[in-house]
Amino acid sequence: MPKDVDIIKERLSVADVLRGYITLLPAGKNFKANCPFHQEKTPSFIVSPDRGRWHCFGCGEGGDIITFVMKYENLEFPEALRFLAEKAGVQLASVNPQHQREFGILYDINEEAKRFFYNSLVTNKDAISYLTNRGLTKETIQEFELGFSPGGESLSMHLIQKKYDVRDALRAGLVYRNTRGLYRDRFDSRIMFPIINHVGKTVAFTGRVFGSASENPDNPKYMNSPESPVFNKSKVLYGLNKSKGDIAREKSFVVVEGQMDFLMSWQCGIKNCVAISGTGFTEHHLERLRRLADTAIVSFDNDEAGRKALERTLTLFNKFDFHTKVISLGEFKDPADALLKDLMFMKNAIESAKPAFQYLFDLYFSSGKVKNDLALKKRVVRHIIEILATIKSSIEQSEWMRELSRSSGIPETSLSEELEHIEHEKQDGKAEEVPMKEKHQFERRIDIIARQLTSLAFTNDEFRGIVLENKEFMPRPFLSVLENPGAESATVFQMQSTYLFGSADHEELKKEALELIKQLKLEYYKAIREALQREIKEAGVVGDEEKLLEATRKFQECTQKMHQLS
Repeated sequence: MPKDVDIIKERLSVADVLRGYITLLPAGKNFKANCPFHQEKTPSFIVSPDRGRWHCFGCGEGGDIITFVMKYENLEFPEALRFLAEKAGVQLASVNPQHQREFGILYDINEEAKRFFYNSLVTNKDAISYLTNRGLTKETIQEFELGFSPGGESLSMHLIQKKYDVRDALRAGLVYRNTRGLYRDRFDSRIMFPIINHVGKTVAFTGRVFGSASENPDNPKYMNSPESPVFNKSKVLYGLNKSKGDIAREKSFVVVEGQMDFLMSWQCGIKNCVAISGTGFTEHHLERLRRLADTAIVSFDNDEAGRKALERTLTLFNKFDFHTKVISLGEFKDPADALLKDLMFMKNAIESAKPAFQYLFDLYFSSGKVKNDLALKKRVVRHIIEILATIKSSIEQSEWMRELSRSSGIPETSLSEELEHIEHEKQDGKAEEVPMKEKHQFERRIDIIARQLTSLAFTNDEFRGIVLENKEFMPRPFLSVLENPGAESATVFQMQSTYLFGSADHEELKKEALELIKQLKLEYYKAIREALQREIKEAGVVGDEEKLLEATRKFQECTQKMHQLS
């Protein structure tokens, strides 16, 4: 009886699933694309519908639809399997019970909590009034399923009545145990913002303090769910589940700090938006966004904390080679505040956004304070150069060094010396590292040739026949692949044939095959001749005349065959 995984793979074509994420171009019976997992200009990512596999010959990643979704969506195996099962219309009968308890029940319990919070909100006039006074419409509240948590043990009792185990609510971060051992709701008198992951599952919540609870100075203004088996704050961005399509179309994204900033921006037509929600950007966030866009438009709060957040983020953005711009908020503290007073503010601000470094230069050098204080200027300029040092493009770095010189009044040669000094410091501070080696870097030349031939043999049966006619020269592992073309081990070679030879015509390929076979034979005879040289030397040392003559004869025959091939 087929397993659930096999049924899912039968129902979902690898090409159809991947086409939902990347652009696939026909390449014979396969497809090719730019790899979504590393930056490249020439496609090296091959998809084989016949084998249900994908492989990138640039970065070495590969697998099936499940491994692709796991990597692209940053999901664990049970989550990816559940996501694809829903797509395929498959009921997961054989999910490991531990996986179901570990993941599935937490999605279910968070979904039920979201319904409870939403129902609590629509019956709370004060909470509804607060949100509408902040500028949110009824439609936005419904679309993003905002809610209200009364607190106490209201949610705990509701979940128990719905037959959920309170211990699962504890694992989901919805309740906690007090000092008396009693279960209480984690979110007490808070406006609730559900956090949805990339595949539409509710994984956590942010709660904003509300009403009389806000008078308690020990109550944080915002509180996030703790991390759980389904929630990792370094992998989830608020709103990305809604905005990822628009981000991909625009090739840019707008970054705001909080949920209200996001919701007001979305409501005013800024659909390519995400919010970091107090977690700060991580490489996981940017890896995902880099697959969708190449331009970041940043809008952080108009205060010292916002400036520092910008500088930290800019350093990280440079690592992923984003073109980064900054929105000026003018007199407003944050986007939500600005949009409450002017619905067109964000659209206008995005159009006039400055490149990030120009924004920083204007911020630091527009007043005379930095220019007239040499010690302060030295600190500021060095700080900016440290950020500039993270830029990948030397051309872009050079342009901004020139602009820094103009803004600060310091000669460009002096700034370049400082940059060089900083880069030397960074190198000196690093432990000596052994560089990563390519997978096949230390292969014998005969293996490299055999690898090429094996891939070429999968372009058509004629070339496979030509290679098999010379099978005595092929190293055993490659011959095994050729003799068993349906085996799993042949998958990468079959896809590599598209990658290496997909655009070549028949005559070019035949010429290539014959040349590779010639080189294969030369390497084969070369290896034999080297072994015979050792035999000749050993026979001479021990005085074995018969062995010496036989080895010499074979050596000469081998040399003659090599001359004939050459």
